[in-house]
Amino acid sequence: MALRFTISCEELRRRYEDEGLGVVLLAQHYGCSPTTISQRLRACGITTRQSRFQSVSIPVEALHQLYMVERLPLQEIAQQFGVSVGTVRNHRRRAGMPARERGRK
Repeated sequence: MALRFTISCEELRRRYEDEGLGVVLLAQHYGCSPTTISQRLRACGITTRQSRFQSVSIPVEALHQLYMVERLPLQEIAQQFGVSVGTVRNHRRRAGMPARERGRK
């Protein structure tokens, strides 16, 4: 049987809004997942703060040109868009572009 997470809305509001604790820290403190905390915040009507990471859109056409045609390394593409290599890699995968073999030009 799954354990039920219980925390009063008042306590959650105090810890999140007044003390400024984040979702991850609250989850660690209460021994649950960040998703559980987020769901409980919404259920309590507590407006969550913006994530510190903002979503970045990389146009598929631009990514295709840089990665497949010009064959630029992921690091260079990441620098052009001001994102991490992992973000470029994730966009490449979502666009269905195959990974290139390492060390080949």
